[in-house]
Amino acid sequence: MFNYIKRFYKKMSIKQKLLLLFSVQIIIPMAFMGMMFYKNTESIIQNKSVSYSADLLKMIELRMNDFSSNLVSITDDILYDAKMYAILDEKKSEVATEDLRDYCYNLLRRICLSNKEIQSITLASLNEYEYSYDLNAGGVSIESSASFKAMLEKARLAQHKPTWYTEVDEENKVRNLYLIRMIYDSDDFSERGLIILQINRQRLKDVYNDLSTEFMQSINILSKDNKWIIGTEEDWYNEKENEWISNQADNWGYRIDKKEQRLLAFMNIEGTEWKIVAEGSLNQLVNEEMGHFRFLFIIVMTFTILLLSIFSILMAMDILSPINRLVHSIKKVEEENIHQEVIVDREDELGYLSKCFNKMSKEIDNLLNRVYKEELTRREAELKALQAQINPHFLFNTLESINWMAQLNNVPEIRDMVTSLGALIEASIGKGSPMVPLSKELKYIDSYLLIMKNRYGERLSYESDIDTSLLGQEVPKLILQPLIENAIYHGIDKMRKKGTIKLTIRREDETIYIEIMDNGKGMLPEEVEDLNQKFKEDRDDYILGDNRKSIGLANVNGRVKLFFGKDYGLQIESEYETYTKMKLYLPIRD
Repeated sequence: MFNYIKRFYKKMSIKQKLLLLFSVQIIIPMAFMGMMFYKNTESIIQNKSVSYSADLLKMIELRMNDFSSNLVSITDDILYDAKMYAILDEKKSEVATEDLRDYCYNLLRRICLSNKEIQSITLASLNEYEYSYDLNAGGVSIESSASFKAMLEKARLAQHKPTWYTEVDEENKVRNLYLIRMIYDSDDFSERGLIILQINRQRLKDVYNDLSTEFMQSINILSKDNKWIIGTEEDWYNEKENEWISNQADNWGYRIDKKEQRLLAFMNIEGTEWKIVAEGSLNQLVNEEMGHFRFLFIIVMTFTILLLSIFSILMAMDILSPINRLVHSIKKVEEENIHQEVIVDREDELGYLSKCFNKMSKEIDNLLNRVYKEELTRREAELKALQAQINPHFLFNTLESINWMAQLNNVPEIRDMVTSLGALIEASIGKGSPMVPLSKELKYIDSYLLIMKNRYGERLSYESDIDTSLLGQEVPKLILQPLIENAIYHGIDKMRKKGTIKLTIRREDETIYIEIMDNGKGMLPEEVEDLNQKFKEDRDDYILGDNRKSIGLANVNGRVKLFFGKDYGLQIESEYETYTKMKLYLPIRD
């Protein structure tokens, strides 16, 4: 079988092979990419559903906390009312004045009417007296119910804090929901009575009812023992899921049933013993997110495969057509031994190949002439390089001879100047790395200033303040000498008073800050502004005072920006007839 496929493949034309190749390269990757994209999108949607459910549960929890806080505030207001304690007094309850009873009734009635989340409110004493108001009946007896003792016991366990109580019916379903709080005497902290707020469960549901969506339609509030309090489905119960929720130690969690494509998430409500349980269909979310996308994706994939197939056929024909013409011409040359010229009006590799076939002999001649000219040019360049080497060597030897003559004749001034000049010439030749340590660059400055002091004498003084921790940092070679030279010639040269140049080098964050200050002529504000703008734009037409062009400043600023980027370079600060500061910023490099 394999040999048959191999023979069949060898017999295929280039056209057929290209079409087969293009088909494989189009269909298989597109199908694989489509499948992977769909799977990844589905996974992303699942993650999105988890994140969405967490946000939804957190929002419901916050609303429930606000709901609970409002009810707690109502119990606080009752506890701070001194007349309530007079109503509950064991000795005065039977003979309580009509005014106190009216006050209590009106207070409870006002609380119920102004807080729709309260169905009824009861103020019960420990000696079987109660005062209550119910929105439905106008009054309700709580103490006659067997639940009162259970409420009293739970309120005692809460220790001065309000707590929730759920009353169940014969079918073990939650019938009523209460917020209860024990009333203690303000003097001896003895038990005086009980505040009982019966909650309107529909109002509780309204807290989060607007948050349900097509994806998360089932939202329920469960008690500590997983009894349904309020929510979307009163008959919501699943023993397996209840067991899973009960075994969770975290405040929130989720599980995904991949078989049924269902997400179940829960969150404990802080400050209560309740939990929020939300259930959503992943299929619903996938359909919402990908319903239109799936149809569009199929259309796009089909159209893309069709378009790429047509494009592949056209590309194959475009490649094969010149090859066939070239093969035909080669066969004619082989058979008839005559010159054949292939005309191809294209500029790609096939066009180049056809032109090479037509112009091979002429091209060889051109190549030979070109090689000869390049060899001649190379020889001339080598000769010029040799001449450029001879001149510096001759100059160094001459300076060395002058140095020895100065030493033999005991003229140390000439010796020092010649040594300094030699160091500057060696640096300016440009041998070796274009970067040098800052310490070596400062030696070039010392050599240059030694020469200048011999010229200016006492008219020139030099000060320096250098951070020695930066001496190992590499800087461009001869980056400071042009700035010192500029300070001397443009600042101090025409002064009658003594000129001072101060060099400051320090670290500023991750930058080397270099400042060269002279007390010379200074510059006008418009000259400073124009010069700084040219520094920023890296222009080389730096014109200083008296229309003098500063090539050195252009060289320094240009080299710094070339080495380190546009964020570094020169800036100038000056005050006319007072001072000039040249500021150079370089990066600190590891």
